[in-house]
Amino acid sequence: MDKPEYVVRGALIQCECGSHRRKLNLPHSHGAYVNDKPMMNESDCMPEVHISSFGICDSPENQSGETVYLISMEGTEIAGKPCQFTLLENARWEKTKEQAKVEGESALTTESVLSCAWGGVIQFYSSGQHEEE
Repeated sequence: MDKPEYVVRGALIQCECGSHRRKLNLPHSHGAYVNDKPMMNESDCMPEVHISSFGICDSPENQSGETVYLISMEGTEIAGKPCQFTLLENARWEKTKEQAKVEGESALTTESVLSCAWGGVIQFYSSGQHEEE
């Protein structure tokens, strides 16, 4: 992405250790909108609320003994440890737009990142603002 954009519900994210991209979810709007879509803030990072599993995790920190089989984004079968996205205590999105508040908290932009407790870094592939995403 050339220029940072505000992040809204449906933005596309991926963990550098995960096999699959996911859409960022926002169960309830904070009341701020861009292009008629609800904006997200630094606290929108709860596992299984805002962020679902990234498929297979290749982090050496992931100690799962389980193996899962999935279809990759390219359409081939892949196997590995299941992603168990976990936040460190009090973790929030970093590199947020502090000057722009969404329900009293810093707004997310496409430059924002989030760290998983297993060592992965989650970043944005789209803002969610545009229909083609």
